[in-house]
Amino acid sequence: MAAPAPTTVRTWDEFQRRWAGVHNFLLADACVPFAFDLPPLDRVVAELRADERARITPGTRGDRLQLTDMAEQFRAMPIARALATPFALAHFQLDRFDAPGRCLHGFTRGVLEPWQRALTAAGFTWERCYPIIFISGRGCATNYHMDFSHVLAWQVYGTKRFCGLRDPDRWAPRAVRVDYQYETCTRPPALTDADALCYDMRPGDVLWNAFLTPHWVEAGDDVALSINLSHGGLRLRGELCPHEAELIAHRGANPVTAPKPA
Repeated sequence: MAAPAPTTVRTWDEFQRRWAGVHNFLLADACVPFAFDLPPLDRVVAELRADERARITPGTRGDRLQLTDMAEQFRAMPIARALATPFALAHFQLDRFDAPGRCLHGFTRGVLEPWQRALTAAGFTWERCYPIIFISGRGCATNYHMDFSHVLAWQVYGTKRFCGLRDPDRWAPRAVRVDYQYETCTRPPALTDADALCYDMRPGDVLWNAFLTPHWVEAGDDVALSINLSHGGLRLRGELCPHEAELIAHRGANPVTAPKPA
């Protein structure tokens, strides 16, 4: 079988064929039915970092997720200095910022609802679908990990290199996937650049990241902001993707020993 090449999906028919696979792909045209203008980056960072639910970590590149808290130090810096320092800021509860005068006012109407309407029209249902913001300092990274979700990643400011794997099952077979815990997940030493399937994402690019497959994301020379839409229990005509179906079956069969979702 030929190695997968970078792919752009432009129609919902093609999305229906590819969404449940193990390889990431770009979305364009009819598959990006939304638009939204964010305020300037420094305002977004200043507003999000002031919220007590923001996760702020060093963003250091390495072989595993680095989630050491640095929120206090980052909040104490003037915003220009903060943006020049290594950091990774994530916020998982963005509804509080979609209100008059706040940085995401109109986001639900402009992005989330059009996306959900398009999913519904294409025959999809879901148990959860919500936005997350990820902001990385210059050259910073979200290191090797997997997600218990399908992720639509929309690049807004700066650039990010989003890397999955050409053969995910080689590096994360079923036994690894169903018992995945980020604390013990490290990038395999034998993994090389040739094993990666990477997309260089610029402002406006949109990528679909496959459920429970290894990946990592590295920012370029500028502070980079992306908005992700996270999906769980996503079904096409009632059917889960194979990775989520096997995970649910494993948890059902091993209710005591199977890791619980975060």
